[in-house]
Order: sequence, then C-alpha cells, then structure tokens
Amino acid sequence: MKKTILFVSLILGLSTFTVFSQGIKFEENHDLSAALVKAKAENKLVFIDAYAVWCGPCKVMARDIFPLKEVGDFFNAHFVNLKLDMEANGNLEIAKKYEVKAYPTYLFLNAEGELVHQGLGSMPADKFIEVAKTATDSENNFSALSGKIKKGDLSLTTINKYLAQNPYDKGNGALVESYFQTLPENQIYTKENWELFNNFVDDISSPSFQYFIQNREKIAGFIGKKQVDEKIYKTMGNAYFQNPGTEASLKSIDPELFGKVKTRVDMMKANGKFNQNKNDKAAWDNLIKVSSLAQNQITNPTELNNMAWLVYENYKKFNDKNALKSALGWAKKAHETAPDQDFIADTYAHLLFETGKKKDALKMETKALDLATKAGNTERVEEFKKAIQKFKGRK
Repeated sequence: MKKTILFVSLILGLSTFTVFSQGIKFEENHDLSAALVKAKAENKLVFIDAYAVWCGPCKVMARDIFPLKEVGDFFNAHFVNLKLDMEANGNLEIAKKYEVKAYPTYLFLNAEGELVHQGLGSMPADKFIEVAKTATDSENNFSALSGKIKKGDLSLTTINKYLAQNPYDKGNGALVESYFQTLPENQIYTKENWELFNNFVDDISSPSFQYFIQNREKIAGFIGKKQVDEKIYKTMGNAYFQNPGTEASLKSIDPELFGKVKTRVDMMKANGKFNQNKNDKAAWDNLIKVSSLAQNQITNPTELNNMAWLVYENYKKFNDKNALKSALGWAKKAHETAPDQDFIADTYAHLLFETGKKKDALKMETKALDLATKAGNTERVEEFKKAIQKFKGRK
C-alpha cells in the first residue's frame, strides 16, 4: 500500500513539474553576463523580465502568463530567458542602463547587450507573444525603428510604430514636433495627425502648439470644438501648474478658458497645502473658497464626491457649517450625475445626516447598501450597515 501511494505521489509530482515546465524556462543563475554568452552561442536574443517584488502586475504575469505552453514554446525557442529584480542591489545599474522606470518592463537584448526591443505592463498571452515576435523582427523592432528615425525617416507609419513601442519616452514630444515640421500645410489636417498632436505635444511654447492655437477654428472644423478646447485646457493647466509666471501669456491665448484653468489649479494647490497640515485654519479657509469657485466647472462625480467627503471629515474642527452646506450641494450634484455609485450615495447620506436630514440620510444610505450588495462588495456592505445603524440612533 505504501509503495502504491509513493508511486502515485511520484506521478503527481512529475505531472506538476511537466505542467510548470511547459512555460518560459528562466535561467536559474540570474546572471546577465552568463545569459549574454549563452545567447551568442545559441544565436538567440536575451529576454529579461524586469520586475519588482512588490509589483502586482508582475505577479499576474508570473502566475498566469509565463507558465502557458504557447508562451513557453515561443520564448524558449527564440530567447535566453532571465528574471531580474530591478530593485535588488546587483541589478540597479542594469535598471539604470536600460532606463527601467516602470514594472513589469520586458527587455530584449542582442548578444552584445544592446537593447533591441522592449515592452511594458501586464497583458494577455497573445499580446505578450506579439511583443516577443516584434523583438525578432529586424525591420520593425525598437532598434530598427530607432535607426530609421535617426536616418531621417519621419513618415507617419514609422513614427506611429515607434511611439506604440515607446509611449513614455521624454523625447517623444520633440520627435512628433520634428514630424510636423516636415509636413506641408495641406497634409496637416487629418485625424491621424490630430491623434499624434493630442497625445504627444504638450509644450505650449512649441511651434506646433502655436500653429494649433493660430488655426484652432480650422482644426475644430474637422475634429470638433470640444476636443480642441479640452486640449488647450489641459495644456494650459500643466503649464500654469508648473510655472505660475506663465499666467499673462496663457491668459492671452483664451482669457475665458484660462480663468477656468486658474480656478482648477488653484484648487489643486489649496488641497495639497491643506493636506500638509489639516489643522491650518487659513489653509482650510482658502481651500473652501477656491473649491466653491471651482465646483461649478467640475462635472466629474468622483471629484465632487471627494471634495464633499473632505469637508465631512474636517468641518467640525473649524466649526464651519457654511462649508458643510456647500459640501451637501457637491454631494447632491455627484449623486445626480452618478446615481448608481454606492460610495457616492454613501457620502451624500452622511452629509444629509450631518445637516439634520436624518430620514433622507437613512433612505440614501439604504440605497448605497443595495448598490453595494448588488455589486458584491462585502467590505462596503458591512460599512454601510454600520452607517444605517448609526443613522437609526443605535450603536
């Protein structure tokens, strides 16, 4: 009987090992130098899973994607595979050399240690394999596209492929700027060019942005006034937040739009200052003042909810009943905009309760509980049940 159990255990153990071994086979020595030597001998590239131990998406990839047979088949055939904790002492220089700034990052190196291709983030197996296939494509991988651009290829096709592979590089804005400088005016007004401009040009003093400002009505004619205004608003906001000294020049572009930008940025800064010291009465007064000015232009229900909840948590220490009244209005507006969000209904209920509207508060909190129950959010269900008991006057 013991022999039978042992035999079954061995089979089960072997089966488990076989399933695991179907995925990517990583080098056990975690040594990049050794991996490069092996890659040269086997005429392969080196694949590095650049991860951090705290990174959730890294764990998802290691658990759900790397062990898959189809993933292992491609990676084991084409790469020497290496897992490196980029925050471990021995790997900090590697992270610096290849400019690893987010996790997980996937690095593909040739046998000389030169970056050939890269990928970023958690993704499904088919997309992950696609990234790896592109790494082996000497015409379309990152290295090839970089080479084409350095030689003067600024075609839309090359630019788009490069940006898709390298979306967060600080030099992308300058690259897109160079692309626009090559275009005659009759080729500028396309949706493809608008997407490039909207996603990558954020320097308000750049030639492309100045051209955009000067021709905003023409651009709005084919892309829409709302999108044009949103682009100006966002870019103005970033410029003013980073440098308040730009106020005069920004205001000259569009006084009405800048007025909204200034109010919003002032609110963000006031919020940050109050959060540094939540007992500062002057910071509180300033925050409530600028928030009251900003709330008319804020339509995002989560933002309104957060403003209202901040007041709920802090108004008592300053005995600020006027702020409480304002917060009730913000919470109401948030709930009317997003009536199916349980946490927003909960905030509204608490503010109703604080302003003496106990029956309305109980009704709203019951709605929040129903929404949380339907969503299966057990943590909020328990939290909202306690709030209902509080509103009923029980502990």
